[in-house]
Amino acid sequence: MSGDEKEQPKVEDLPEVEAGAGIDLDEFEGQRKTIEIIEVIDVETSYDEAGNFQEDLKRKVKVIRIVTEEVTEVENKEGEKIPIKASELFNLKKGDDDKWGISTSEKAKIQIFMKRQKVSKPQDLKGTSVTLRAYENKAGNTYLGFIVK
Repeated sequence: MSGDEKEQPKVEDLPEVEAGAGIDLDEFEGQRKTIEIIEVIDVETSYDEAGNFQEDLKRKVKVIRIVTEEVTEVENKEGEKIPIKASELFNLKKGDDDKWGISTSEKAKIQIFMKRQKVSKPQDLKGTSVTLRAYENKAGNTYLGFIVK
């Protein structure tokens, strides 16, 4: 990391933001923001290696998490200001050598996104601009992501 970059917060230190915090994320739909963070993180999944959902399966996989600069902020119950950023996850694939890497398939979400952003390596995504989108998960919570395809 160069001296002019701020130290990024760790994923495990990110606070949760309650639903209904009084912010309508739909208002940010279509805005353009710059990618600020690109990192590899572990997530738990219920999908097997073939992509089939198995309710009792819980396995750890690695993904690339791409995060934009701050979009807005909300205040929590304690009066602390919590930054809201848009983010997307991109699956990594385990190779024959048992190491995690980026799929070379043209259909892979990360390949489609890199082509859209006109870069050939994930690290080159930093500093490029993306168009925000608000979406709702199955639990009814709204999140900020960005257009990938």
